[in-house]
Amino acid sequence: MNIKSLLLGSAAALAAVSGAQAADAIVAAEPEPMEYVRVCDAFGTGYFYIPGTETCLKIGGYIRVDFNGGDVLGQDTFKFEEDPVTGEIVRTASGGGDSWGTRSRFNLRVSSATDTEYGALKTYAEINFDRDNNNGGGTSLAHGYIEFAGLLIGYTDSLFAGGYIGGGYAQNDYILVNYGDTARTQIRYTYGDTSNGFSFTAAVEDNTDANELNADEYIPNLVGGMGYSAGGFQAFLVGGYDSVVEEGAIKGRINATFGAFSAFVMAGWNTDGDTTNDYAQWNGDWAVWLGAQYQATEKLAIYADVNFMDGVSGNDAGDAEATVGLSYAVVPGFTISPEVSWVNNYSDIAGEEANDWGGKIRFQRSF
Repeated sequence: MNIKSLLLGSAAALAAVSGAQAADAIVAAEPEPMEYVRVCDAFGTGYFYIPGTETCLKIGGYIRVDFNGGDVLGQDTFKFEEDPVTGEIVRTASGGGDSWGTRSRFNLRVSSATDTEYGALKTYAEINFDRDNNNGGGTSLAHGYIEFAGLLIGYTDSLFAGGYIGGGYAQNDYILVNYGDTARTQIRYTYGDTSNGFSFTAAVEDNTDANELNADEYIPNLVGGMGYSAGGFQAFLVGGYDSVVEEGAIKGRINATFGAFSAFVMAGWNTDGDTTNDYAQWNGDWAVWLGAQYQATEKLAIYADVNFMDGVSGNDAGDAEATVGLSYAVVPGFTISPEVSWVNNYSDIAGEEANDWGGKIRFQRSF
């Protein structure tokens, strides 16, 4: 065998081996296409599609820190007295002090929405995680409900309060002159005709709370209302019936907006002024609430609420109160809001050393 034949044979062998290896080569699979989160703008800003579904989701909330001081905000209005039995000097909750307290809150809000052949199917949940005065607090469900085809089913503000007619401008929009501020598990239906501005709503609400746990009553509370809206003008009328005490209340409200200025007037009537119920949570036959807000600049809003009612326990204590404050947006999403509150003759309620004033400052980062 000569050198030429050897070279040709070697080349043929290498070619055969290379061909065999080429036939057995592993081809890498193409990567699966990634499904990126898509923006969902059908239900407003902040929504995105849950990957692999047609359901839109929105997550938000805030971190809030409050510093409260003064007697009328329910702080530790104590004074020191001699115990008549032991002779020791003890602290008693009988008014006076001007002490202060704090609250830190994490608020989480989750909304979902899906288009269906019958309209949007929505859910909303809001949870508060609180820490009061460093060593107290807890977790609470502020709202949790389903909305579909005009129905609302779940836990949220009563129609009689913020659920339909609304509250005040201030953080402390009431101290004693209560709006009938209740949250209830309920079934509600609302009809709104955008062509003429009218809306109608009705609800059955769970009447069980801490004061009525032993009530032998199977009938739920009943609430109904109607509203009208045209431009900067709104009017509402609501009525609620507490089936346990068999009494209720009626409340009417008018809102008006003129450029940077907005205001409201609201009045309520109790069917039995000698007792309170789920809806007339003020004292006496009637209560009146007034509020106004001025958007001074893009960042600064100034507001005030003034409230009146018959009185507390037949005297003039607590029959008028007022709160004045402002909200300043340092940057988008971060606001600072100081307030001052006043209740007339508060010492008649909380003790002779209690004063009529209180205040707070709130820092809030919303997202």
